Amino acid sequence: MSDKQKALIFILLTVILGGMTSTVTKIGLTSFPSLSFAFIRFLIAGIIVFPFLLKTDFLKNLRQLVPFSLLGSINIAFFIVGIKTTTATIGQLLYAGVPLLTAIFLFLLFKERLTRKKELGIAIGFFGVALIVLLPAIEKGTRFSGDLLGNILIGIGVISWSLYMAYSQKKLQSFPPLIINSAFIWTTCFALFPLFLTDLISYPSWWQSLTIPGILSLFYISIVSTVIVFLLNQYAIRHGGAILASLQFYLLPIVAYLSASFLLGEQLTLGIVIGGTLALLGVYITTKK
Repeated sequence: MSDKQKALIFILLTVILGGMTSTVTKIGLTSFPSLSFAFIRFLIAGIIVFPFLLKTDFLKNLRQLVPFSLLGSINIAFFIVGIKTTTATIGQLLYAGVPLLTAIFLFLLFKERLTRKKELGIAIGFFGVALIVLLPAIEKGTRFSGDLLGNILIGIGVISWSLYMAYSQKKLQSFPPLIINSAFIWTTCFALFPLFLTDLISYPSWWQSLTIPGILSLFYISIVSTVIVFLLNQYAIRHGGAILASLQFYLLPIVAYLSASFLLGEQLTLGIVIGGTLALLGVYITTKK
């Protein structure tokens, strides 16, 4: 089996397991304060990966990986705050900007070539993503157009995650996927801890209102979306490169919409359809060989 075929398998598994992340997170946030949910998510994930690190040089390499891992941590913080006010469908569609930004960052940081076709795809995709971000201002009063501040916050997360994807391609030349993913998990856990403490002050005794769906949501996001999906993403980058790994963003919005429609009752608007089509078209042009 070729590296490209392996990468496509990892991408498909990422889509199947990770497509519901935005929807399930919104369910969890009905029980948890945003930053507490994020911290506990990564604490659980960190405990799960810890036994696999005992026979590795994880602590020795951690210092080299923390600055790079913080890029992923920034994405988590902005996503968890933004997704609370916008829709799950829009939250996932905004990540269609990741392949486009990743291609730009690979060019700017590592001098990977941008063809005219990729430049066209990036321009089309950016227009689509910008349209989705601004939908609350364009479709005023429309229930499913999301929230402008929430969209902007997730947009910042998208930029940070794109940088993380670009640097991951280079770091995987020196470190195995498990070490990189574990460094991201533990770095994010420690980065979120002070914010978790502020939640305890702002929302005292919040744990008294926990629900079964909220707790199940937390464990799904901790185990599946954090440990498994992020590890699969690293393997996809390792075998196919950062841009090929970004092909997951063709299918993730579809899974996100289906789950959000079924579990949250979300609907598509004309602006979402147009913006999403342009964003995905841009991704297709940028990544197509």
